[in-house]
Amino acid sequence: MKIGVIAEDDSDVVVVKELTRSLMKPRKVGFKRFVGNGCGKLRRKCHAWAEILVRRGCPWIVLVHDLDEYDETALRTELSNAIVNSGAKATVVLIPRREIEAWLLYDSEAIAKAFNERKKPHLPHDPELLSDPKRYLEKLVDKEYNKQYLNTEHNELIAKYVDVSLLQRSRSFARHPPFVSNIF
Repeated sequence: MKIGVIAEDDSDVVVVKELTRSLMKPRKVGFKRFVGNGCGKLRRKCHAWAEILVRRGCPWIVLVHDLDEYDETALRTELSNAIVNSGAKATVVLIPRREIEAWLLYDSEAIAKAFNERKKPHLPHDPELLSDPKRYLEKLVDKEYNKQYLNTEHNELIAKYVDVSLLQRSRSFARHPPFVSNIF
């Protein structure tokens, strides 16, 4: 079983992989990916990439695109239309409100474990309202643990420990659990 992931960058892919694995336990799944290195290329190429992923044995496609300053309805429609006819059995478009790091900010214990610390940091009630979740996480780690946060290194570690039940509060993550459960 393979899932195709199309995202803006590699750190988004690893977060989606780890959160998906948490939702699928104990089942094993493989992943293939395409990375846009930004939203422009992702939006131009996502249809072709989805078709390639399906041909490579990924009948399920997850597309992740940060909302940034876009209109969510228009962006979701554009992205959904781009991948719906790719030949996939099922697709889902996930649009984190600002950045995918907001999802990591729902679980203070996961952050502490990723940095090998006992003290759990105090987190905002709704991380999706932060204007720059990546920067917030960087400052939080520096302040709480006097360590440097690197999204390319630490996002995967944090995501491995995230309790996905805490993400039920996340409106932008809400489409993912039903997508994963429909795979089975």
